[in-house]
Amino acid sequence: MPQEIRSAILSGKRPKPMERRQMVRILVDEMRRYEANPTRSQCLTVIRNIIRQYPKSFADMTADWSLLGCGYTSLLIQVKNRIENVNRGGNYAHHRASRSSSTYKRGPTDTYGCTRFQPELPPEETNETVEQNRQRLVEIYRQEGAGGVERAEVKNRMELTFCLQRRHINELPPPDVENMRSKWPFLFTQKCIYAHFELLTDINVLRSLELSMVECGRAITEYFRGKPTNRDVKDVLSNCEDNEMALCVVQLLMAHFGEDLTGLVLLTN
Repeated sequence: MPQEIRSAILSGKRPKPMERRQMVRILVDEMRRYEANPTRSQCLTVIRNIIRQYPKSFADMTADWSLLGCGYTSLLIQVKNRIENVNRGGNYAHHRASRSSSTYKRGPTDTYGCTRFQPELPPEETNETVEQNRQRLVEIYRQEGAGGVERAEVKNRMELTFCLQRRHINELPPPDVENMRSKWPFLFTQKCIYAHFELLTDINVLRSLELSMVECGRAITEYFRGKPTNRDVKDVLSNCEDNEMALCVVQLLMAHFGEDLTGLVLLTN
């Protein structure tokens, strides 16, 4: 590691941009000794360790030295960009799974973050019984429409048929949306798609969003309080005290980029 980087780490200071780029080049070269084209997940593991050990030198910080979001975004982007630049013109495809019109193949990136990408049949169930449950769900939807999603029977049958849902979703070539909608109409309701995502990843998406808003929302609002970028941002900040954090963050970002709030949020009395 360059002496300038060592000195910055020891003194708890941030290296100069040129020195940081040099460190990124060295880091990527070292990573490529073990994996010629490291994935984002592999890079993230390395970057998180660096940020955890040397936050003052490499973490993303606000003007008042508080952690900005997760703290590793900018360094991760630098590392991934360097990897892509080094591999440009080589034999490494940007997408690891080659999917021509005649050949489809699942790559490792398809399963990232999934804990149940293609689960087995539930105990005491067969392909026939699971298919019967799917048909029953279609029948309920035909009779009651999307409102049937509130029935406990629908919730239970959707959980029971999760393995079949994944089998249909994972088919190669991939199924079209209308085909999936005809087979799994309830999967296109908010309640069921959230439940499906939680079964797939063990992540409660709504809870995760709430936690992210708590973690990152405060940093975003504090940034704009310190550096309001236009009059609309100032107007939003003046009313933020009366709004929930999530709405305040959305309003601030849309005001910053000059977007019309009504294009995303439906306001009612």
